[in-house]
This record gives sequence, C-alpha cells and structure tokens, in this order.
Amino acid sequence: MHAAPERRIPRRRLHAFALLVAVVVLGACAGGGGAPSGPFPGLAQFAGREIRRVQFEGDLEISEDTLRRVVTTRGRSCKLLGILPICPFGYGRKEPTLDLGILSRDVVRIQLAYRDNGYYGTRVVPGVQEIAGGDVDVTFRITPGDLVTLRVLEVEGVERADSTGEIARKLPLKLGEPFRRNDFLASVDTVRNNLLDRGFPYAQVLRNYSIDTIADVAEVQLVANTGPLVTVDTVLFAGLDRISERTARHQIAIREGRRLRATDLSRSQRNLFELELVDFAAVEVAPDSLQLTPDSAQLEMDSIGSTVIVRVAEAARYAVDLSAGYGTQDCLRARGSHTDRNFLGGARRLEVSGLVSKLGAAGPVQGLRDTPLCDEFQLDSTSTPIDTTIASALNYRVAADFVQPRLFGIRTSFLASAYAERLTEVGLYLRSARGGQAGFVRQVATGTLLSSTFTVERSRTEANDFFFCVAVEVCNREDIEALKRSRWSNSLNASVLRNRVRLDPFPSGGHQLRTTMDYASALLGSQDEYLRVYADGTVYRRLGGAVIASGRLAGGTFFQGLLNGDGYIPPNRRFYGGGPASVRGFPRNELGPQVYVQRTSLRDKGKNVTELDVDTLNSATGGTRTLLGTLEVTAPSPFLRESLRLAGFVDAGRVWDPATRQADGCQSRDPGLRITPGVGLRYATPVGPLRVDVAYNPYDPERGCLYAIDENDRLLPTPVNQSFAPEGRGGALSLNRFIFQLSVGQTF
Repeated sequence: MHAAPERRIPRRRLHAFALLVAVVVLGACAGGGGAPSGPFPGLAQFAGREIRRVQFEGDLEISEDTLRRVVTTRGRSCKLLGILPICPFGYGRKEPTLDLGILSRDVVRIQLAYRDNGYYGTRVVPGVQEIAGGDVDVTFRITPGDLVTLRVLEVEGVERADSTGEIARKLPLKLGEPFRRNDFLASVDTVRNNLLDRGFPYAQVLRNYSIDTIADVAEVQLVANTGPLVTVDTVLFAGLDRISERTARHQIAIREGRRLRATDLSRSQRNLFELELVDFAAVEVAPDSLQLTPDSAQLEMDSIGSTVIVRVAEAARYAVDLSAGYGTQDCLRARGSHTDRNFLGGARRLEVSGLVSKLGAAGPVQGLRDTPLCDEFQLDSTSTPIDTTIASALNYRVAADFVQPRLFGIRTSFLASAYAERLTEVGLYLRSARGGQAGFVRQVATGTLLSSTFTVERSRTEANDFFFCVAVEVCNREDIEALKRSRWSNSLNASVLRNRVRLDPFPSGGHQLRTTMDYASALLGSQDEYLRVYADGTVYRRLGGAVIASGRLAGGTFFQGLLNGDGYIPPNRRFYGGGPASVRGFPRNELGPQVYVQRTSLRDKGKNVTELDVDTLNSATGGTRTLLGTLEVTAPSPFLRESLRLAGFVDAGRVWDPATRQADGCQSRDPGLRITPGVGLRYATPVGPLRVDVAYNPYDPERGCLYAIDENDRLLPTPVNQSFAPEGRGGALSLNRFIFQLSVGQTF
C-alpha cells in the first residue's frame, strides 16, 4: 500500500484567507457601533431608565382610567400590601424601568382599544422626557381616527327559535351607533346564548362585517345555524352517597321531557354548589358513550333527545367547632357549635350553638371576681342593687338554626331559628330574651329576592334610667317602664330586594331597590303595635369617562291609626337620621327630635379640692316618618387612580313625628328638612371601600327637653327645661360645623 502524497496549501492562499477573516471581523465591529435597531430606535438611550410617571395626551375619547388598564408600562408607585399608599422602609414600593419592547406593544394595545370603541386609524406616538436624577416620564400622544357608525345589521337563521325578532332587539349593536368591536363580539354571543337558552345547544353563529373607511360606516351580518331542537330524555347522577337522588333532583332545574336550556344547566350547578354538603358539582350534557341515542348520529334531525349527567363530590356531613378564650370584659368565655349538613336527609342543615361568658366571675362559680383576671366585675359600696344584679349574671346564648334548601321548587328556601340569651354589660344593663324566627326567601327574578319572616320574642331589660336615656335613647317615662317589663314583640316582615349594581370595585352603573314592611299587633300576640313601611332606591349613572353620578331617595312611615290605633312602637323600630349612611352633616342619630340629659358629679382635683362637673348629653327620640335624598358624584383621583376616588355630595333629610303627643310635659318637635353638602374620599380595600367624608352643617343643635339625674343615676320624673337650647356650633366658618364621617362599605 502506498501512502497518499501530502498536499500543501500555497502561502498566497493562506494570506488571502487571513485578510478575508480580518475584513469580516472589522466589519462586524464597525456594524456594532452603527445606528440602534429594534422598536423606537430614537428612544434607545432611555431604555432601562426608571419611570416616574405615565401620561396620556391628545383627544382622549377613551377615559384615562381605561387607558391605564390597557397599557403595561407603569410609573413608580407605593402601596403597602396592595392597599395602603405608604411604603415604610421601602416595602411595597415599585420602581419599573422603561422597556422599549413593552412600549411598542402598548402602542398597539391603545390602537386596538380605540378600534374596539369604533375609532379606526388611530395614531399613537410615544414620547420620553428625561427629568432630574436621570429618571424619565413617558407620554402617549393619541390622535383618534374617524368614528365608524353601524349602517346595516342583519340577523338571519334564527326564525325557527325566534319569530318575533326578540333576539335582534337584545343585541348590543345598534343601528346609527358607533361600531365597536366588543359590541360586535358580544352580539355574536348574544345570538348564540339565546339559541342555547331556547333548546338549541348545537347552535353556531357565522359572523361577518365590512367597513367603508371613506364613508366611515360598517355593515354587519350574523347568520345562525340552529341545529336540532333538543329535549332532555334522561338525567343521570354520579357521586351520590348521603344525598339521595330525590334530593339532588330537587336542586336542579332540568326535567325529562323539557327543552335543554343553558341557563337551566348553570342554575342547577349553582344550586348544588350552595349546599354545604357538596364540595364539587358539574351539570352538563353527557358524552356520547352515555347517551341513549348518540346525538352525533342525529344532528341532521329537527328534534332529538339528550342525556344530562349530574356529577357531585360530597363534603363531610358533620362539622364541630369549639373555642375558648379570655377577655377583660368577659373573663373566661367558651363557644361551641355542631352542624349537621344532612339533617333528616334532603340536605337540610341544622346548627346547634352555644356561647357562655363571665365564667369564674358570675353565676354559680365566682371565685375569680376578686382576682386580677376578672377585677372588672368587682363591686364597691357605691354599687346599686341593679349593678349587683348585672355583675352577678352569667352571659349565655343557646340557638338552633335550620335551613331547608329547596321548598316548592328550586327558587325557594325555608329558614327557622330558636334562641334564648342573656346579655350583660357591667355597670350598664342586663337583657334577657327568648324567641325564634321562621320565614322563606324566594328568587323571583335575576338579582331580585322576596323574603318574609315571622319573629316571636319575649324580652326585658334591667338598667338604671340613665342608661335608657343615653344608650338606648329612650327618655320618656312610659317607654322606660315598658322596656323594663317582660313583653312580647312579635312581628311579620316582608321585603323585596333588587340589586343590579355593577361594582368595579366602586359602583359604575345599575340600580338597587329595597322595600320592607313590618307589622306587629295583638293579632300576632304582640304587645307592640305598628305597621312600618320603608322604601329605598339608588341609581348609578356614568356621566362620561370614569365620572359616576348616583342618586338616592328613601322614605318611611308608620301607620298606626289604620290597623291598631295608637299602639306602642319600640324605640329600636323608630326612624333615626344622621351618620355615614344617612345625612352626613349630622353625627349618628342627631338628625331629628332630641332630648338632653344633665349629669352632675364631683371631680377630684387633688389637695382635697373638688370641683362640680356638669355634663350634658343628647339623646335622639326618633320619629315615625323619615325622608332622605342624596346626590353624589365621584371621579378618579389624580394619583392612585385605580384605587382612590374623590367625591362631592349633597344630603337632605328629615325625621319627624306628625303627632303632637305630650311626653313628660314635652311636645314632640319637627326640626324640618336639613340640607348638608360635603366632599369625601373613597379608597378601595379588600373588605370594601374605606370612606372619609366631611360635610358642612349650617344648623344649630335642635331644642328639646332637658332631664337631670340624681345620685342613683335615675332620671328626675319631669324635665327641668322643656325647651332647652344647647350651645351652638359657632360662626359660619367654625370647625364645629364640619362633621367628619369615617366608615367602610358602599355609601348606599
């Protein structure tokens, strides 16, 4: 074998190859120092800089709040735990930097948002401005395109399911209005959902639209293929153990022989989920393997049958909860409950609970009363007999609550409860009560509930007269004596609630209506006699952008003469005004008739010197009629726009009693209509909006009877002044005329 001859590369070729490599390397290096590439090369110098804030300029046909939700470029922010606008030691601070890739996608997002609202051809130009310290401000300059309106809207293929044109009238798209892409997609869903709800689960909708950008008009065509009409031939159940099939059938809205409707499927699943005995529930069309006659083989037919399967995963039947604790006002306390989620079958719920407190300081065992653990309950030589009775009484509550989830159909539930309790507050009062309730709740329409409850209670309250006048706000001698006696308070209540308010997290639209009626008379075995009617309505409307206007009108009255003459109305059922949910220019319960209590005591100033101290406290007597109206406008704050809103409002209200009844020589007074304007803040929290309101009150305190009390905290039998005028609130700009209200929850 001969070796192959070695082949040498000429030196000139090696030099040429080396020269080529050098040229390529130098070219690459020169290219690296050329013009920037990527999106917005003119802004490349600002990439990675910290963003101080993001702004929007131009004709903002879409609200700034909406645009801020569309883009992902954010300015620096400070929010502790996602709630409070504070950042102690830097915790909760966000300092985003400029990413040109994200910025380019935000430009597209804004253009799509404008197109979705009917503005086609919108131009968005981002700008970046450097500020002191090297940070930057980002600005989106927006020039909206032309607004396209809908000229033609055709809906075809729905005649079999809808011969009256009802589906077409429900479409979000309207002729002559802007052609919004969101409304277009929602219209497609509206057609299909209506077909699904009319027994056509295989319905499909073909969609098409065209836009004339010269005339700025759009034409839309929706063509439906309904498929076969489907009826339920069988309902199968899976996963049932403690729940019987009969009980499960009571929860679902689906019946054999009826049309298969999508709303019935969702309602049935929701009803099953509401049972505490169910951890998981699914109600859906069964797969072909479980169909009596597979649907896929009959889709060309006009009408077919279908099998529905109900799958359930049951929860534990029993639940036990035990707890114990200690408190300075309760001494030792304990609580326990036992819940049966399938009481007597049928997924009925029964909970038996008990609570006891003041253990060791009251009742048969009082060994801890004189120890530091329970020294709140110690008595001294100045204690009255009522004080001794209150301190020695054990607090307790025993209750049983029963729920029948479905009664006479799937929309009605039955509830009942019974209880016995004794509640004391050291140095103030002792209240004993026993009674029960029975009633039902029925869903009469979407978002509308009708309820009726019959309440039976026998109770009595032991306390000094001073407590009734100041704490319970009952200063009339007749009312005080009535509260001290054991009496039956039985009533029948009926109410309707319709809630169609949209929350995001603040109300952005919709309405809420609430009407209640309470009736108590001797016919029900009650010693209280009255017919009480109250109605409350609220409406929310968008004024433009993120500005929301709301209006509320409420009123109530008692009808005594119509049914039962001049019967007794318990103080807790009368009407009161003032506070964060009423006329905000008045503190709680200070709108309406008032009485005053003067308490005199000796104050020790030291060095054997005492001073006579006189306190005058006010107490509302309430009224038998009330009227309340509110107008409020809210808008986003310039900062923290997504969670903080500014509010301006005007409240008007009146609480009065048209009867000229005499009470201890005092005549009932009608303060008249009161109007208070104000401003406020609304801050979104996980438990509801935190509301801070400041209202201006141009009125002086109302005149009323002045009572005095003796050394035993008993009211004098008659008032010492029948037309007492408290000290005024000062001049027109006095701080005493500005009332601050702090609360959590929606305004109405």
